[in-house]
Amino acid sequence: MTQPLRTPVLIAGGGPTGLVLAAELSRHGVASLLAERNEHTTLFPKMDITNGTSMELLRRLGVDGELRAVGVGPEHSFDVIFAGGLDGPVHGRWRQPSVNEQRATLAATADGSVPGQPWQRCSQAIFEAMMMDRAHRDPLVDVRQGWRLQACRQLGDVVAAELADSDGNTLTIHADYLVGCDGASSRVRTELGIEMDGLKDFTTFALVHFRSLDLTNLHALGQFWHVYTSTGAVLIAQNETDTWTLHRDLGAEVDDPDPIGDPREFVARALGRPIVIDDILASSVWRPNAMLADSYGRDRILLAGDSAHTMIPTGGYGMNTGLGDAINLGWKLAATIQGWGGPQLLASYEIERRPVGDRNRNACLENAMVILQYRDMVAGGAAEVAQFLAANDAENLSLGIELDVRYDNSPVVVPDGSAAPPWDRRTFVATVRPGHRAPNVVLGGHDTLFDRFGPGFTLVDALDDNSQASRLLSEAARVGLPIRHLTLTDPALVALYHHRLVLVRPDLHIAWSGTDVADAASIIARVCGMGVPHDSCGLPERSGRHRTRALRCT
Repeated sequence: MTQPLRTPVLIAGGGPTGLVLAAELSRHGVASLLAERNEHTTLFPKMDITNGTSMELLRRLGVDGELRAVGVGPEHSFDVIFAGGLDGPVHGRWRQPSVNEQRATLAATADGSVPGQPWQRCSQAIFEAMMMDRAHRDPLVDVRQGWRLQACRQLGDVVAAELADSDGNTLTIHADYLVGCDGASSRVRTELGIEMDGLKDFTTFALVHFRSLDLTNLHALGQFWHVYTSTGAVLIAQNETDTWTLHRDLGAEVDDPDPIGDPREFVARALGRPIVIDDILASSVWRPNAMLADSYGRDRILLAGDSAHTMIPTGGYGMNTGLGDAINLGWKLAATIQGWGGPQLLASYEIERRPVGDRNRNACLENAMVILQYRDMVAGGAAEVAQFLAANDAENLSLGIELDVRYDNSPVVVPDGSAAPPWDRRTFVATVRPGHRAPNVVLGGHDTLFDRFGPGFTLVDALDDNSQASRLLSEAARVGLPIRHLTLTDPALVALYHHRLVLVRPDLHIAWSGTDVADAASIIARVCGMGVPHDSCGLPERSGRHRTRALRCT
């Protein structure tokens, strides 16, 4: 009988969330097995924007430069045009900056109210292929493409899972943890019996993904990122040269078994202008959902990305929320496997991330309502369409959605008793309040303050009192918590960090901040997930099979 394969973490699903999770685990020295049912990465474009916050996280993985190299060039705008079709009339235009323009704005903003990195246009097909290639080259990631998860169950402190390939061969995996990153129809979620709640089958879209060099017709209204037509079509420029995607809203009820027919004729009808198409890359019919899982997992089996939340594409929140899940969960899994993370650490994953999934799901619906109202206004002959669009351009300009993610109620955050600042979806106010994202600013060129942070925790020192910092650093070393001490000397940065000590987690969120380290043991115990002060030599026993950092007891 073949012995089961052992791995610290089994990741079911090789989409963006699963690939980023594998990379984050590897960054912390933890091995994983990545099982993806398809033998190749997706051919469908799916997402097409990686926001600034995600780019900050990807930069910590060393991925940002490669993503920008394969994505849309930095000179191209993110403009969105609203029109009757490619022949017009134009009803409005959201002027949104290129990467170059946004980078200049970020460099000129010193108050931490914007991300340190510009956004990036790149289709999911390209992103996945890039990340999968990196996974194959990573010695800590065992990639198994063409293998799907068939069954899983927890047996004490081990998760037993069965994988199968297209030929019927099976493989048994024993893992410390299993993470289902296997999409909206998640087998892992089904095995756990976890339900999804929300808006299902919002409408029906026909998709045609095609190649065309016919810029004369495609750019009849000028350069764009998206074109929304008042008749229900959306045209997306995938690379500004020859790759495009058309989505056409067919309504909730579609009786025609082949609503697309000839894809070339379908594109011409949808856009109101004939396009010379060189190649049809893909075509399909799909239904958007805005759903949230009742739970993000149970014990050693967890959910992330689309298996936990599905979103309508308006705003691009789906993949970006999934990347946030992956980074949040990745460092916590690593800490637990390595032995310095306590039981509250993994319990905090759902407490922190599920409210974010809920909020972003609702926000994408708000964005979709703007598009539907625009179409209704044009159909009704309303005169104020341009004014309506100008006043409702938050779809991709919501810094509150992107940056103002708060983990106020987390069991691994030490509250400081301060009142939470007001939340607004459009804006972000930098703060050093525990649970919030740490402030970031551009220091020069492409470098930012976050580039100085360590791969684990970072103690940002704006206090100028070595005795206070040394207490936290000594306690962190005692329990094996990886930490970098970053002393700020620039007066502007010291002011940005409010003349305090600020303990920042690997996911760039603040675990604790203050000026008086009266009880370092309590602080470190809580942020490690122990909950109460403890003797580091008495930490709960963890399996030593995959430990990559030994506890240091002094």
